[in-house]
Amino acid sequence: MAHVSTEGERVGVPVRPPDASFAELFAQHYAPALRLAALLEGDPTRAEDAVCDAFARVYGRLRRGGVDDVGPYLRQAVVNAVRGGWRRRQVERRHAADLLVDVTSESFDAAVVERDAVWRALRQLPPGQRRVVVLRYFEDLPEAEVARLLRVKVGTVKSQAAKGLAALHTILEVRDG
Repeated sequence: MAHVSTEGERVGVPVRPPDASFAELFAQHYAPALRLAALLEGDPTRAEDAVCDAFARVYGRLRRGGVDDVGPYLRQAVVNAVRGGWRRRQVERRHAADLLVDVTSESFDAAVVERDAVWRALRQLPPGQRRVVVLRYFEDLPEAEVARLLRVKVGTVKSQAAKGLAALHTILEVRDG
């Protein structure tokens, strides 16, 4: 059983002195963080990405003086980074079928042209309308969630969506002629 000091550190485990540089901190904690991420992730490349993300977050927090004990904070950051990767890949898998296009079909070129036209039309919208249209229709979020994310009222989302869709319709009609 490990002995624990009054500061919560295991006795015999080196404690980071307050004046240690980030490079020293990185050297001390990288291998254990990578081992944890690799065990959680199962893929060494993804594990390394998660550890790099975690260290970037910890560095920012250290610069602001918001970390009392780096070890547990970094461990939680690694776990969060790995979980975030799982969530991203789950979303990617869920939408992969929507993104796949049969490159052998004759309509591939038409699909590319159409997608390009939509992206160009979106860039012509005012920022508020573009944000609402993208979140509401491309991300398929409910109006309430879009309102929460953008910190606006649901009515604003509804009106910006209506205006944005009307503008897209006009822009794309003019293009098609």
